[in-house]
Amino acid sequence: MNNHWLGVLAGALWNLASVWCLLQLLQAWMGPHPSRRRALLWLLVKFPLLYLLVFVLLRHPAISVAGFGVGFSLVLVIMVGWLLRQAVQMSPTPPHGR
Repeated sequence: MNNHWLGVLAGALWNLASVWCLLQLLQAWMGPHPSRRRALLWLLVKFPLLYLLVFVLLRHPAISVAGFGVGFSLVLVIMVGWLLRQAVQMSPTPPHGR
């Protein structure tokens, strides 16, 4: 696998991990059983640890920065599309003829 595809994979996986940590953070902070302790833990995992990981990944010679950006963006576009689809399904349908 060349470094562009490795970069795409790294970017996609990093973005998935980042979003998952964000969801865990929001659940711990605003879920049915909020916990400041869990929210702080997820905040520490998401920001210092994940961003340290991206710094290390992008300095690795086998990972293309452009590929990383493509993988990151691909996950972002898919997620935005999925959220838009969910929003459309939840919106009320207009009456016929209007």
